[in-house]
Amino acid sequence: MSDRLRHGRAARRGFTLIELLAVIVILSILAFFLFTNVLAARGAVEAKATRARLVQIAAAIGEYAEEAGDWPPSSFPESWGPAPDALNLGGEALFLALCAEGQPGEGRLDEELSNSDNDATALRVKGHESLDLFELADSWGNPIAYFHHRDYERQDSYIAIDAQSGEELESSARAWPNDQTGRWQAPRGYQLISAGPNGRFDAPGSEENDDITHFGG
Repeated sequence: MSDRLRHGRAARRGFTLIELLAVIVILSILAFFLFTNVLAARGAVEAKATRARLVQIAAAIGEYAEEAGDWPPSSFPESWGPAPDALNLGGEALFLALCAEGQPGEGRLDEELSNSDNDATALRVKGHESLDLFELADSWGNPIAYFHHRDYERQDSYIAIDAQSGEELESSARAWPNDQTGRWQAPRGYQLISAGPNGRFDAPGSEENDDITHFGG
């Protein structure tokens, strides 16, 4: 075999390898964009489902208020005994009020619950058989923060899980101000807030904030 023929075959093998590497690179880029688009679409669906969940909870809160004459508390009344700690406080209080036997959330809201801080009540609260202290959960399985307007000045610490990394996060939830009026959103009502896909409550109005609220945030 001549040197010229061997050189031609080697050149063809080299060109085929380059083509193969190019195809691999192109497929990798396409897979990356496909994966990114799938994640974005999934996130949009979960955000939409969480907004619907907040609307459902808000409707149950309205029913509760018609009967009780006030919004559900976002702290523990004396009849419940002391709260085990300050974690997830407003969300736990909302669960105990709304999902007790005979209340609007019984059988409607208690299908999607969280107990991210794994705590329990010291006493059995009327209307509940279990001591487990749950919170109503968003589409990512994390607790939804709740503030009665009496507690808007308070900051509550919440435990959540990052949907992508699985990391346990602790962050502070705050009631949202109304930047136009200088007062609060829903000033005589209440606020429901989901931390969104990253599981972290961000400062209201900050650029990185992807929290979801029942009043349009």
